[in-house]
Amino acid sequence: MYNSNSLEYLMGRSYGAISYSNVHYFSRFVDEKYDSVGENSIVSERQYSGTTRGRNQYGQQHYTNTYIAPDSFIPDIFLSRSRPKSRFVVDNNEARIIAEEIFELMMHGRLDNNISINVLPFDEFKALHSRFGAWSNGILGFSITRKSRKIFVRENQLDELMIVLGHEIGHVLTETLPNKHDEEAKAFAFSIEWAKTIKKHNVANLGLNIKDNLDFNPARNGLHDIAFEFVDLMVKQGIMAMQLHDDLAKKYKSIFNKVYL
Repeated sequence: MYNSNSLEYLMGRSYGAISYSNVHYFSRFVDEKYDSVGENSIVSERQYSGTTRGRNQYGQQHYTNTYIAPDSFIPDIFLSRSRPKSRFVVDNNEARIIAEEIFELMMHGRLDNNISINVLPFDEFKALHSRFGAWSNGILGFSITRKSRKIFVRENQLDELMIVLGHEIGHVLTETLPNKHDEEAKAFAFSIEWAKTIKKHNVANLGLNIKDNLDFNPARNGLHDIAFEFVDLMVKQGIMAMQLHDDLAKKYKSIFNKVYL
């Protein structure tokens, strides 16, 4: 667990407020107004600028310097409405041990020690995130990738926290893709297999908390809905979620491939 002194050390010496090139978010939508960039958005270190190509109205959007991400991706899309209440998790070690168990069952290998998992109290999580961009009370986790890969999550119920961790691991496990739709699709494909693994093996007694059928209804924001629909289409065509994750990571597939458009 980090205290305020260790946070100051991490930010002042290890991270630096503007040193990391990729920041990814996993957030719950809350009905509130955000900072001057506008409602329902989060500012971090990268932004996508794009041009419209072919028949896709969103176009292929690439990174520039500041990323503004819609605050609408929620762990509840994986979780049963009638699920049992899971315990509240505040401990890094417990979260790491459970995440490692899921990862090994899913990937048949160990989670890289270079990927750190940090569970922080609300105030410390907010203070840390605020170094990278505008704050929203709906932010549940974010990850940073460069030389090392760091995941930060708020203290939370175990089932939600594990879904957040799975999504962030899906981002940091491989290099960030050159456009946000493929990057989000990559993390989402990983999240599907992550949730299925929890359910199949009843990891941490969370099997009943995961939906039997992953019937997603993402926000219609031009990012998550496009990425989700692409992943859903590919899976329905018989591509395994992890195979899709790998194909996207290796740039063998893209939402912007002509065969999909």
